[in-house]
Amino acid sequence: MLVNDAGGKRFAKIQAGVNRGEASNQLGFSIIEFMIAVLLGIVLTSGVISVYIESKRNYSYDDEVARLQENGRYAINLLRNELTQAGYWGGRLDTIPSAAVTTDCVSAGNWALQIGDPVDLIDTFASSLTTAKGEDISACLESSEIQLGTDIVSVKRTAGQATLKNGDFPAGVIAADTSQWYLRVEDYGKTVSWVYLDNSGTIPSAEETADSGFDYWEYYAKVFYIRNFAETAGDGIPTLAVEYLKGDKMDTGAMVRGVEDMQIEFGIDGGVDNTPDQYKDSPTASDLERVVSARIYLLVRSEIELPGYTNTKIYTLGGKVLPAKNDGFMRKVYSTTVQMRNAIPPGA
Repeated sequence: MLVNDAGGKRFAKIQAGVNRGEASNQLGFSIIEFMIAVLLGIVLTSGVISVYIESKRNYSYDDEVARLQENGRYAINLLRNELTQAGYWGGRLDTIPSAAVTTDCVSAGNWALQIGDPVDLIDTFASSLTTAKGEDISACLESSEIQLGTDIVSVKRTAGQATLKNGDFPAGVIAADTSQWYLRVEDYGKTVSWVYLDNSGTIPSAEETADSGFDYWEYYAKVFYIRNFAETAGDGIPTLAVEYLKGDKMDTGAMVRGVEDMQIEFGIDGGVDNTPDQYKDSPTASDLERVVSARIYLLVRSEIELPGYTNTKIYTLGGKVLPAKNDGFMRKVYSTTVQMRNAIPPGA
């Protein structure tokens, strides 16, 4: 019995040791194992965050590149179209009398409806709003809103297609525009005058009849410049803007956001062959009487600064060199050369 009791005690001790071992195995990670697990979690989380941030940066970069390219192409095509047609008066080559509008770009005179200056320029704006041809256009532009060092160009022309041709509307046109000026050609071209169609936009029925001998050409007078804001003063987004004849006054509008600089060089024909002999970025009044082409340079930038990006590039716009700005805005130069076959005024 004593032997059996001793054996039982030894068995009980062994069994207790086994139970303690099992209990020890169920306690979980040691402090070292826990620290290693936390460290691995931090490393993995940091990797995921880094991938997310880089992905977001690349998305923002690609999005700004796409927007910048779209804006740049649209702006350069817009100016190309305007300068190509500058001085087009519905195919007429004779002198057209001027007329007055209520609110003009020039306080005295009939600047808006005067065809003697189909294209004009203010080179590298500093403070003066007097053009190369001596016109003070401060009546329609506010100096404080213009980006310093940029060019200002005015263009006058009619549309490339008549709104009414010999009494008929062309395909796709059903009526004249309201609050619009038209070059009115009467009696198969014998008489030319300016006509303003008010809110009714109605052409007299006798003229709006087949074979009436009347043509109506929609007219445009525009001043393009770089404004130092987009929507509200101080927003810091440079914008290609336009002052344009709308109704009986000059109105303003934002055209393309992000256009930071505009430089224009005009090709001057020194002879009579309609070929530019030289390009000038600061033409005189007499030079503009012999313009046959133009080189357009636009510097377009992103609307926002990109995190982690520093622009250290130097940009060249014709004869103008812009030093690096060392900021976070992406930029790109757009340029083109256009022929201006209509820009020489009648009789020049």
